[in-house]
Amino acid sequence: MALSQDIKERIFAAADALHAASETGEFPSVEAVRQESRAGMNNVVEAMKEWRQNQRKQVQAVREPLPVELHGVVQSMGQSLWETAQQLANESLDAAKVAFEAEKSDLIQLSAEQSEAYEKQAAELETAQARIADLERQATAATVAAQATAQELEATRSARLAAEQAAALANQKAEEIERRAAELRAELTHAHTEAEAAATAAKATADSLRADADRLRTERDKAQQRHELVEAEGVKLAASLAAAQGETMKAQAALAGLTAKTEAAEQAHQEQRKQAAAEAHRAAERMTKAQAERDDATKAATEARERAAGLAGQLQAMQEQNAALLAAIKPQAEPRPKKTPPAKA
Repeated sequence: MALSQDIKERIFAAADALHAASETGEFPSVEAVRQESRAGMNNVVEAMKEWRQNQRKQVQAVREPLPVELHGVVQSMGQSLWETAQQLANESLDAAKVAFEAEKSDLIQLSAEQSEAYEKQAAELETAQARIADLERQATAATVAAQATAQELEATRSARLAAEQAAALANQKAEEIERRAAELRAELTHAHTEAEAAATAAKATADSLRADADRLRTERDKAQQRHELVEAEGVKLAASLAAAQGETMKAQAALAGLTAKTEAAEQAHQEQRKQAAAEAHRAAERMTKAQAERDDATKAATEARERAAGLAGQLQAMQEQNAALLAAIKPQAEPRPKKTPPAKA
């Protein structure tokens, strides 16, 4: 394949630059020209042959033996001219021999440089092939690692999907727990309200019973006072009767009348005692009924408090379970503060 003019000019320019930069004036090597021109080895060798020939080429006249037709003409010019011509011819021959030997030397040097360059290229090629083999091994290892990474990524995706599903279920369960906790809080509030209402009613009933008891004690005291007055009157009448028995027959009529008065007073006293006993019996019945109502109110308040305490315990347990679920779902996030359960009634 013929060497293109562009490549040849680039090689010549590189050779001229290297030759001009040489301090000894020696011709540049094939490898140096190849690296400088960035051309192929065969193209550089072929171009460098021509370049070296051009560097050694000298313009010389062509000198051949004197033709026969010119013998007569030149014979008059004298033997000295012919000797000079022969000398010039010999000098041209010697120069041609020197040029031939130099070109031969250049060819040998070019061949040696070409061999050296080929060996260097072979070493570089072997190094490059070793590097390529190493890169292929690394690529194979990277492919295997990439496949393992892809498998791990797929496993990670599966685990993440499972975690997301678990988180969704946990969130759903947490929402259900929150809803149940809200219901329990509502029930607890209602129970507190009922307990407070029952306690208020019990307190009102107890106040009413205390007022009834105070009133009954006051009435009992008044009845006792009346009974004491009646007994005191009977004692006076008995004393009057004892004094009248020592009197004469004259006082018997008065005694008979006094006896009748005493009997009437005694009968009135018995009636008053019966009324006081009936009033005390009715007061005792009201007291018993009030105590029964107070006991029922106390029992209702106790049941309400127990129910409120049970609801508060359930609410606290569900809140702890909710906090544990949230902590298991989001272990890196800060734990949510537990809600303080309402105070027991």
